[in-house]
Amino acid sequence: MSPRTTDVWARALTDTLTTSADTPTLNTARRLLAAARPQLNVNKGFATAKFTLPDGRPARARLLVEELTAAQWERIETAITTRTPTTSTIGDDLADPHHTAGIPLLPSARDLSHHCTCTQAPAGDPCAHTLAVGLLLAERLRTAPAPLFTLRGRPYQHIKKRLRDGELTTVAAGPAPASVPFPAAPPLARPVTDPTPVIPAQQPASMPEPADLDLTTARPVLAGPLPEPPAPLPALSAQQALVADAAHRARALLTGTEQPTGPDTGSDLARFTALEHGAPFRQAAMDHLALDVVAMGHLTLAHAHGGTAGAATYLHRYTLDHDVLARAQADIQPLRPAPNATVECEDNHLTDPAAGIQLRYGPDGRWHPYLAPYGTWQPVPGPAADPADAYRSARTAARAHRRTR
Repeated sequence: MSPRTTDVWARALTDTLTTSADTPTLNTARRLLAAARPQLNVNKGFATAKFTLPDGRPARARLLVEELTAAQWERIETAITTRTPTTSTIGDDLADPHHTAGIPLLPSARDLSHHCTCTQAPAGDPCAHTLAVGLLLAERLRTAPAPLFTLRGRPYQHIKKRLRDGELTTVAAGPAPASVPFPAAPPLARPVTDPTPVIPAQQPASMPEPADLDLTTARPVLAGPLPEPPAPLPALSAQQALVADAAHRARALLTGTEQPTGPDTGSDLARFTALEHGAPFRQAAMDHLALDVVAMGHLTLAHAHGGTAGAATYLHRYTLDHDVLARAQADIQPLRPAPNATVECEDNHLTDPAAGIQLRYGPDGRWHPYLAPYGTWQPVPGPAADPADAYRSARTAARAHRRTR
């Protein structure tokens, strides 16, 4: 994308902010930005930054933006995809609602609300800190469209993928269920109906009379395969795999090498299919989790790099405290090749689009690194409790990928 392709977006947001603000507050906001460049976090529905008050206390400012509905995004994406098959033309023309199905991407004054912990302005009114957040956001929009898409409720990576593929339906890049509070066990990628009928409870049969057993005479080994069990019992091959899995876990427990089972069915299926006895059931796992071949391959990689926690991190999103994301962003800031570019924060995902790196915070308390060399985020080796270490691992993987191309 050429420079300044979204300059109209920046000017429009600046006009919206400055029109609704009084001059002294606006001047104070500009002085704040001139004195310090706070880190801007962009999330679905809000942008935020932290400032330091004269008495040393922190002021956390949020500029809240009304998100568009899923139906509105579907209309917008259809209009954009119909108009052009590439992402190279995303720019100022999309500021015109005629190109986005009559739905404006740019928020109006009534789509914005202000919240800050400084208490220097009445609740809901703009203070210098929230105005500074808005002006910093406008500056980012001058050359990068990603923050606006994220703010309005749809990650830019999603838009780019649809434009690149030229499809009017979402391309699967791994499941994306609704966010759940971290670190509660997340749901499956989609509800799956178990076709097995429920067997009604029956009264237990009476115990038979004890029989005399001959334990000294040799017995012949079973010759030939066992017959298939009657429905609705699982197939014989499935039962044998379950027995083998139980034996595998028992050996691991006895030798002290036991790995934790997955926090949900999906991540445990990743563990199971990575083993020799579970590999034949890979297709059944894909069907159960509603994954295509590429996404199943990425799930396998996530498990290989991060165990069952890595698989859960790939399959599910979590709600993560903003301060955790802010600290992680501060930790990776010295390592970023484009330190002034926007960092996107969504749920437990920390994305540096300029570097092509994403970190995902998992239920194991580690940051799992991801790259998107082909437009879809895929896990790479090196999860770590320190986000800086995970970011370094992602950059190492990126250099290795460039060498092999």
